[in-house]
Amino acid sequence: MNCVNFSRAISAVRVKTTSTLAVLALFSFNSVSAELSLQQAQELAIANDPLLKGNNYRQQALRSDQTASDFWANPQLSTSVQNLPTDGFSLNQEPMTQVKIGIKQQLPRGDVNTLNREKLAVMEKEIDVNTLARIAWLKKSVALVWLDWYNAHERVRLLEEEERLLKQLMDITESRYSQGLGKAQQSDILQVRLAQLTLEDKKTIASQSLDEAHAALSEFYGAPIVDEMAPNTLRLDALVGEDENALTAFYRIVSDSEPFTLFQRHPEALSVQMKTQAQEKQVEIAREQTKSQWSVEASYGYRQDAQNGTSRADFLSVGVQVDLPYFTQPKQNADIAAALSRVNALKTDFRLKVNALASQAEVLKARLSSLIQRKSLYQGGLTSEVDGLAQTLLTAYTSDTANFSDVIGALLRQVQIQDVLLSIQIEEAKTLVSLAYLYLPSIETQPQQHTGK
Repeated sequence: MNCVNFSRAISAVRVKTTSTLAVLALFSFNSVSAELSLQQAQELAIANDPLLKGNNYRQQALRSDQTASDFWANPQLSTSVQNLPTDGFSLNQEPMTQVKIGIKQQLPRGDVNTLNREKLAVMEKEIDVNTLARIAWLKKSVALVWLDWYNAHERVRLLEEEERLLKQLMDITESRYSQGLGKAQQSDILQVRLAQLTLEDKKTIASQSLDEAHAALSEFYGAPIVDEMAPNTLRLDALVGEDENALTAFYRIVSDSEPFTLFQRHPEALSVQMKTQAQEKQVEIAREQTKSQWSVEASYGYRQDAQNGTSRADFLSVGVQVDLPYFTQPKQNADIAAALSRVNALKTDFRLKVNALASQAEVLKARLSSLIQRKSLYQGGLTSEVDGLAQTLLTAYTSDTANFSDVIGALLRQVQIQDVLLSIQIEEAKTLVSLAYLYLPSIETQPQQHTGK
């Protein structure tokens, strides 16, 4: 696993300080014209995410653990008075009496220290992968909530347009009724008022949805955003990149990539792969437990001169100790077998994860294709046909050649068509967001290709 590639990928999605400060300024000033773009919402969420900050501390802890794993166990210092006579407790009465000072050092079992350090290094890289996964998840989650906010905001705008049309129709109807023109009846006025009352209920529901979507964004910032703020214009290319050709390039990636191969590089899959590598190190550690562990010790025994003045030699002792794991070999074999089984289980989890991601991509691609066709149908003719029909019926009504109910239905149908088109556009955008979550992180973690000359 190339740590440089992970660092490059993480750096590519880091939030620029100036952009973050600009977004913070939007949250600080109550400006009626303040707008929050999708990119700003994502950047601010990433900059203020507690889990990403926690990952920095987790990596620091693992680096410290790696440093600590290089050291041997603490040496043991011992001191004792040996063979002290109980009839007088004198240090020079008996020749065997001595004051003994010793030191003992336990050596690592095999290459356990090195393997532990390597395992911790893999776990540190796993934090990098988890950081990429978290950033991708934040972008996706913020985008979905932002799109709900945009959808609610646009629905309120459409209802305001419907209100304007009904008011225009009411003015025409009241004028014709008061002047006794044509077939205008009081029931026509009542129909418009009924439509206006129904509209008031829809506006209340839409306003509630707007407030809820607006409040839902606070989950990612730890504080509510100002009420005056509104979502910026929706741009599909902004969902998958920063330049105007990003959408075309993204469609090409989705079309040309083989998902079951590409998604092996997705952070969710890589996280399982890193766990597998760490567990493989645990297998090696378990095998090292079959090796003996050695200890070395040395001691110095001091004896006082005899009571008659005769000099007594001091003692120096050295020795080694070794444990015998051979008598517990069934236990060691069981530990190795358990570690190997966990490795195989993680490899299965990796394949399941890749299959699940690839399946999601296939479902999303089919959905996106259908949504694009539906949007083309509405934008290509249905919207203009309904608008033309409504205008024709309204003109005909003023000439007493059209039924009033048909006029009402056509005007409301105009707004309904716009509402359905908005729903299609939002669903298309959400599908693109979900596809971007699958494809873009996988592309960012692809190994760099180097060609020699």
